[in-house]
Amino acid sequence: MLNAYYDIQFSDHSHGFRTGRGCHTALSEIADTWTGSQWFIEGDIAQCFDSLDHEVMLKILGERIHDGRFLRLMKGMLSAGYLEDWAWHATQSGAPQGGIASPILSNIYLDRLDQFVETQLLPLYNRGKLRALNLEYNRVKMAERRARKRGDRALAKAHSLRSRSLPSRDPYDPGYRRLRYVRYADLCRVRHRSA
Repeated sequence: MLNAYYDIQFSDHSHGFRTGRGCHTALSEIADTWTGSQWFIEGDIAQCFDSLDHEVMLKILGERIHDGRFLRLMKGMLSAGYLEDWAWHATQSGAPQGGIASPILSNIYLDRLDQFVETQLLPLYNRGKLRALNLEYNRVKMAERRARKRGDRALAKAHSLRSRSLPSRDPYDPGYRRLRYVRYADLCRVRHRSA
């Protein structure tokens, strides 16, 4: 029930524990849209399942689910503890180990992170519409045009080959930057692209 209700509301950049999504779709998103990246930041949310705060989880669930019986059932499930080697262990935080609801609960919990990054960080850090032109590329292309105009095919070809190894836009343009974000399971990846 939680999957059917929440999954359609999750970010398109969330790929962990979702039907039709996984590490391959996360990598495809990176390969398809993160072109020209200059550097990456990887963040690891350690012990994701083990560190979910039960009160916060119930508050998040209660914002959209108004059925008190269901919320009490979720509270009971979260605080039920677990049996390991015939010893019962109480749980103060975290999703049930090996529980079928643990993946969706972590996605519901981490959806707040997704929303924060997408609504606060991305607009704050993204700057500029286009990168500035690469001056070195422009110099080489102008030299190629002059060589062609003079009829010096060998020099024009050399300049043409040189221009192919240069980006046409300045990859380090301080007036242009893009922050991109993708999350897979309990792994958060943030990428910043300068220029």
